[in-house]
Amino acid sequence: MVMIKKPFIKKNSVLCLFAFLFSLFYNANASHAGFEGDAYRSSYVCTDLKGKQRWQASVEIRHKEGNVYSIVEKMNGQYSGFDGNISWVARTDFERNKESVKPLNMDQQIFDQSGKLIVVNKQDFDYTKKIVICTHKDLIENTTSTKEFAFSKEIINRLLQGLYVQKFIENGITRKEMQVISPEPALYNIELKVIGTEPIEINGRTRNAYKLAFDPQLGLLNFVKTFLPKAYVWHSSEPIFEWLKYRGLESSVSSPQVEIISLDEDVTEPVPGPVAPANNNNTGQQ
Repeated sequence: MVMIKKPFIKKNSVLCLFAFLFSLFYNANASHAGFEGDAYRSSYVCTDLKGKQRWQASVEIRHKEGNVYSIVEKMNGQYSGFDGNISWVARTDFERNKESVKPLNMDQQIFDQSGKLIVVNKQDFDYTKKIVICTHKDLIENTTSTKEFAFSKEIINRLLQGLYVQKFIENGITRKEMQVISPEPALYNIELKVIGTEPIEINGRTRNAYKLAFDPQLGLLNFVKTFLPKAYVWHSSEPIFEWLKYRGLESSVSSPQVEIISLDEDVTEPVPGPVAPANNNNTGQQ
């Protein structure tokens, strides 16, 4: 059986924020996807800094109805916070428009290496009341906890980071304040900003990329950031501004430094928008 570790990071809210940010960068690169059938699909791999693989994941995005889409991530391998290999399936329904994306819900199921369900995480967003309700169920400890958070800015969860950053770049924005809801769970104020552009090597090719950072706004505790490792994400500097790479800690401050790299080739099509209904009016022949 996989045992869930109790890392130190869960005992400190500031360190929990940084753990979340380290995971936020790479786990939703749906903007970098290839069209297969009725879904866009993508995959990526995580290695330690010596190149040893830790885990691999895939993601697909499908149009549901109107402006509503569904993104599903499937992961398998070794991940910080767990003894032994695990897998998970995480799903978010979200709305997408020209300006941004916003989550409607999230459901994550985590399994041990034998396939037994061990953890369930849920998020439900209410934009009328501006609250998100988070539920964490630990099936090993047989415990369930629920927390409610009020948000005041644009909000995203982990699965929508790639699409959110893509919209951010598309709209020519270089700095923006927003909020993120994290898995532990907690709500944080974040400044998303472009650091600059630089060439990086991806899958044996040199790509020009934007380098971005999610900068936590800690108020009086901002000085703490100078003592903690930094993490960055790179997106293509050319349309469709797809996610390319992450480098930093895998999860908590005690976790290993890793690189997560897209396994996809160039994609020039964005995730498609809703298809308008066909006009069935018969105008006849002239």
